[in-house]
Amino acid sequence: MSEDSHIIPLAPPTTYSKSDKELNLSRPTNFYNHKNKNKSSSKFFVYLLSAIVLLSIVMLIFSMIFFRFKAPSFELGLIDVKNLRYSSNSSLPSFNMTMGAEVIIDNDNFGRINFQDSSMSVFIYDNVTIGFVNINVGRVEARKSKRMGIVLQVGANELNHSHGNLSSDLNSRMVKLRSFGELRGKVKAMKIVSRYKTSVLNCTMNLNLTSQAIQDLLCS
Repeated sequence: MSEDSHIIPLAPPTTYSKSDKELNLSRPTNFYNHKNKNKSSSKFFVYLLSAIVLLSIVMLIFSMIFFRFKAPSFELGLIDVKNLRYSSNSSLPSFNMTMGAEVIIDNDNFGRINFQDSSMSVFIYDNVTIGFVNINVGRVEARKSKRMGIVLQVGANELNHSHGNLSSDLNSRMVKLRSFGELRGKVKAMKIVSRYKTSVLNCTMNLNLTSQAIQDLLCS
């Protein structure tokens, strides 16, 4: 026999088709890592935006509460009448008295107010000043009220005939009075921001000559 009869031919190599799962073995790791990274970035920006919005709202509320400056209320409280004298003479009507009054300053701000020297034409009859007083420098703490006593002489002496209403009022035993004043000061919030504010006092009242007392006091 020849040598060729002992040679066994080699079988052709067997090839196996790979399934889709096997073909894509290297894809999931990179693909899902990239996808998770995108999700994390999106969440980060959402959280960041939410934090900025929340912080803006908090700062807005904070500024509206603590940095909202208001002029303090300024009005008269109790008024005491002493040494009242009057004459209803139709040609020269007059009256004089000493008045003790309580000035009330109510500060609703979250910062104290330092007020300057202020003058008040406290009592005016028929557009004529018949009483005048000064309010000295002072301060009112945050969210507090301050009461100050003032004493002044009020008088309407020898008014001419153009003030004929005074004579009729004296005869009726009821004199209409008005008070006006301004209080200027600086409000400072949390030792950071300050604003100048002006408060106006505007009150009306009736002087009862019979009871020698002030009644129907109304401030606006």
